[in-house]
Amino acid sequence: MGPAGWLAVYTLIALSSASVVWFFQVRRSMLMRMRAVVGILEDVFRPRDKTYTLLGYLVGFRAVYRLDWPWAGRAWILYTMPPSHVFLYLPVVVLQRRRDRLEVTLRLASPLPGEAHVYDPGDRWARRLVARDTAESRGRLRERELELAGKRYRALYSGEEALSKAERLAQELLARGVDVRRVTLDDGRRALHVSLAPSLDTLREALETVKRSARLLAGS
Repeated sequence: MGPAGWLAVYTLIALSSASVVWFFQVRRSMLMRMRAVVGILEDVFRPRDKTYTLLGYLVGFRAVYRLDWPWAGRAWILYTMPPSHVFLYLPVVVLQRRRDRLEVTLRLASPLPGEAHVYDPGDRWARRLVARDTAESRGRLRERELELAGKRYRALYSGEEALSKAERLAQELLARGVDVRRVTLDDGRRALHVSLAPSLDTLREALETVKRSARLLAGS
């Protein structure tokens, strides 16, 4: 084997060793973060019954909570993390600026004043899901550009009252330093949906804000 062949072998061994070390170190960090997120979720929502489903090896989970709140009886949670523990995938995570994502949907006990979607148009995930969720109602929805906390958002809405309530919740979250990707009021499903890139420093306050907003929307 020539020098180039030995160099390739040594490079492969070095990359393999680095990948193994990176995997176990980052895996532990991701597990700790996931546990912290679950702890905050359960502390705020205090579900009387809960079901978790892992999405994949250290990439997140789905959860369904049955709640004792008079204004909301159920919550659906989706938490995903980019696969940062895969060393060779790391450049993709960095280049695409992928971050953790937390989606919270609450089914409310009272009707909502209409339909409204306030979302970050630069977030491909939020943009795609809003397009999917408004496929049937898009013809009757108005569209508006918003500037909230110096950031550009887009709104699709059926009426001013629904837009006002969704915009107010987005503003409250942004004022608390929360990276908001989407706020939706869905009158057809009586649902409040919030999507954000969670930070452990602000997550509890963000969830408390969503909880308070749900209570106000339900008139409790």
